[in-house]
Amino acid sequence: MNAALITGTSKGLGLELVKQLLSRNYRVIGVSRSPCPINHDNYFHLTTDITSEEYPQLLQDIFLDKGFSRLDVLINNAGVGATGFDIETIDVNELRSQFELHCVSAFKTVQVLCPYLDNSKIVNITSRLGSTKLNARGDFNRKGFSYAYRIAKAAQNMLSLCLAGDDKLSSNLVISIIPGLLCTDSGSSDAKNTAEEGAQGVLDIIFSAPTNGIYHAFGHEAEY
Repeated sequence: MNAALITGTSKGLGLELVKQLLSRNYRVIGVSRSPCPINHDNYFHLTTDITSEEYPQLLQDIFLDKGFSRLDVLINNAGVGATGFDIETIDVNELRSQFELHCVSAFKTVQVLCPYLDNSKIVNITSRLGSTKLNARGDFNRKGFSYAYRIAKAAQNMLSLCLAGDDKLSSNLVISIIPGLLCTDSGSSDAKNTAEEGAQGVLDIIFSAPTNGIYHAFGHEAEY
């Protein structure tokens, strides 16, 4: 049976990804700070903060305890929005926490699970807001988008590029996916797609992407 790990599974996109992978006969480990409402024989939940010092050991422990020997799909999905929309209102602590959540914790997840990855899919759920090209073009200027979130997602995009270039991960596909404008708690004001639709689009990309790179779940522009 194929196996997957997804972070941020208590609600929204992460929860829908769990449901759809279970329907594909996957064993799934989900990680989030809050419990997940799924009760299924093939779903195992780790309730923890992925930015905590205990997270790497807890992650290792659940893999051993549940008898996982390999991982076919790893999805770094956990994330939250941020405030601080201009230089005067930025909270430096929020900037640090955003970087820790979206980049450092995603890195730790891959690092811990590296021994289980072989011909696997490593996926970082990113955002259009992390694109250096779109930011340089001015797409988000004066539109109320957070400094901290954009910086953290740009760092996560660089993480994807670094992982894709690592010889020890060369047998794996490393992709970043923009899930689109989803109507979730952290969705933008112009969101228009459901979490279920977003999850379907994300999984379509995961199972069809031919090469490492960045993709959009609904086929729109995707730029690092």
